Amino acid sequence: MNKSKFPYKGYCGKIIEVDLTEEKVETKDLEVEVAEQYIGGRGLAIRYLIKNLKPKIDPLGEENILVISTGPLTGTLAPSSARYTIATKSPLTGVIGYANSGGHFAPELKYAGYDAIIIKGKAKSPKYLLIQDEKVSIEDASHLWGKDTWETDKILKSEYESSNLQILSIGQAGENKVLYAAIMNNLSRAAARTGVGAVMGSKNLKAIAVSGSGFVEVHNPEEFIEFTNKTLEKIYDDPAYPSLSDYGTSFLVDLAYLGGGLATNNNQFGVFDGYDGISAETFYEKYKVKSDSCFACPIHCGKYSKVEEGKYAGIEGGSPEYESIVCLGSKCGIGDLATIIYANDLCNRYGLDTISLGDTVAFAMEAYEKGVLKKEDTDGIDLTWGNQDALIELIHKIARREGFGDLLADGTKIASEKINKGSEEYALHVKGMEPPAYDVRTAKAFGLGWATANRGADHLSALPNFELLGYPKEKGVEWFGSEKAVDPYAWESKARMTVWHENFGAVVDSAEMCKYTCFSAYAVKPDDMTKFLSYATGMELSEEKVMEIGERIYNLERLFNEREGKAKDSDYLPKRFTEEPLPSGPAKGQVVELDKMLKEYYEIRGWVNGAPKKEKLKELGIEQFATKKEEEK
Repeated sequence: MNKSKFPYKGYCGKIIEVDLTEEKVETKDLEVEVAEQYIGGRGLAIRYLIKNLKPKIDPLGEENILVISTGPLTGTLAPSSARYTIATKSPLTGVIGYANSGGHFAPELKYAGYDAIIIKGKAKSPKYLLIQDEKVSIEDASHLWGKDTWETDKILKSEYESSNLQILSIGQAGENKVLYAAIMNNLSRAAARTGVGAVMGSKNLKAIAVSGSGFVEVHNPEEFIEFTNKTLEKIYDDPAYPSLSDYGTSFLVDLAYLGGGLATNNNQFGVFDGYDGISAETFYEKYKVKSDSCFACPIHCGKYSKVEEGKYAGIEGGSPEYESIVCLGSKCGIGDLATIIYANDLCNRYGLDTISLGDTVAFAMEAYEKGVLKKEDTDGIDLTWGNQDALIELIHKIARREGFGDLLADGTKIASEKINKGSEEYALHVKGMEPPAYDVRTAKAFGLGWATANRGADHLSALPNFELLGYPKEKGVEWFGSEKAVDPYAWESKARMTVWHENFGAVVDSAEMCKYTCFSAYAVKPDDMTKFLSYATGMELSEEKVMEIGERIYNLERLFNEREGKAKDSDYLPKRFTEEPLPSGPAKGQVVELDKMLKEYYEIRGWVNGAPKKEKLKELGIEQFATKKEEEK
C-alpha cells in the first residue's frame, strides 16, 4: 500500500491516472484543497472534470474522461460506507453524468492505497486495468471482449490467486455503447445511470480489477467507533428498519400502490391491476432466498432471489430493487415477478440501467398502443402492454444493438426524435434521462427533485423521503417551516425541502455513505455527518461548513451543465406529470405544480432560470469555473 503524507486521515492521498491512448499509468497526489472544499467521491469527481475536461467534447470520443472516486468514509466502519462514484460527461444527456454503486469494490480500492482512478484516452484494443497495491498495469482484455459481466468476473478471478480481488466491468451493452449502459461490480451492484458504461466501452476498457493489503486509518478511532455504535442503534430503532431489512426496497412497491402512485403503462396510471404479482409479500414468500449486504452495511437491503418454477426456473442472483420491479414490471404492464427477476438478471449481465431500459420499452409500448409504431417497425414484436416475451426479446436486441433494439439503445428522447409522428409525447425524460419508478404526482418534492437534478430525471439527487414517512405535522414545521412538508400531495414548502436534500445529498455522495442510512432512517443528519467526517479526517468542520460544501458541489455541477449550453430552462418535467391528472385511485386528479415550486426553488438557490447568479458563485468560491457569459450575470 502506498504511504502518504496527506495531512488528513481517511484518505490515501493518492490517485491513479491512466492514459489508455499512450498505455501509461501514473500515481499522483490528491490535492489537499480538493479534500477540504469537496470532501471526495462525487465532489472530487465534478471538481476534476470541470477543471480538466474541455467543453462541448463528444461524450463517446477519446477526449472524455472517466473518474472513479471514493470518499474518506469508504472502507471504514461507518455504516453503509461502501459507496463510490463514477462521473463523466454523459452520452445520454450531454451534461454531467454520474452513477453511484456499493458492494465491495470501493473499500478494496482504498485498501490498495488509492482514493480515485482517472481514465483518459482510448485504447487501441480491449484492455483492463489491474491494481495490486503499488503495482498498476494495463492488461490485454481480448479474451474478455464479448463476455457478459458475470463471465468477466469469473474469468478474471480464475486468473489471479488473490481471494479479495474486486472487479468492476461492462457487459456487451457497454461495448456496443448503448447510451444507458451500466458499469457493474459484485455481479449485481450497478453504477447504472447516465451511460457511464457506454463511456467505458468507448475507451475499449473492459474491466478494472483491484486487490489491496492495506487499511484505512481514521483520525480519532475511539470517538469514531463510539459514534458509529450510537448511529447503529438509531438505525436499528428506526420504524422503517424491519421493512427495509426483511423485504429490501421491494416494500416500496406496496407503499406506491397504497398511495395511488404505482407507475403503470408508462405512467398513464397510478393503479396497477397486476399489483399482487409484484408485491413485497409475493417477493418475500416466493422468491427471496437471503439478504445480501454491501460492505459495513447494517441494513442489508440487497436480496438474493431464485425462481423455482416456470420457464425461468433456476434463475438466481441479486434481486431486482424497487426501481427495477416497477420499470421492468408495472411500467410495461407486466405483473409477473419471475419475468422481472429474469429481465433484471439479463440487465446485470449485459450491463444495462434497468430504469432507462424499462422506461424505453414502456415508451415503445405506448407508441405501439397509440398506433405510432406498428409491427413492421418493431421487427415483428408485439408490443402490447404486459407482453413478457417482448420485454425479454428487446433486452437482447438493445444490448446487442440489433434491429429495432438499435433505435431504443439511444433512450426515449433520441428514439422519439427519430420516430417522430408525435411520439415525443410519450417519451418521458428530463434533460434526456428517463425517470425512476415513482409517479411524482403523488410526491411533489420528488417531482421538483427530478426537474432540478443536475444529471437528469433522478430520485437520488434529492431523495426527499421526508414527505413520505408519515411524520407528524409538528416535525414538518420544525424541519421545513410548514405542516405541508409531511403531505406528499402538497407543493408548499417542497422547494426548501428539495434544496436541503440536494445539498446534503451531495455531501453524502462525497463522503460516500449510502443514502438509505441518511434519507430513509434519517439516522445520519448534517450534524452527524460532521462528526463522522471530523473523527475520520481530523478536519475542523461545522454543520454549516458541511452544508456549504454540498451547495458548492451542486452549483459546480450546474456550471458544468451551463458551459454545455444546457442549464438555463432545463428544469422541467414531462407534461404527463404537470398537465395530465392521475385518472384513478387515491391520488385521482393530482398533478405536479412545478412552476410554483420552481419559483421558490430558484429564489432559495440564488439562480435565474436554472443558472447560478454571479453573487452565488463568489459566495461559494467557484467563480473561476464560470465562463465569461456566466460571469456577466
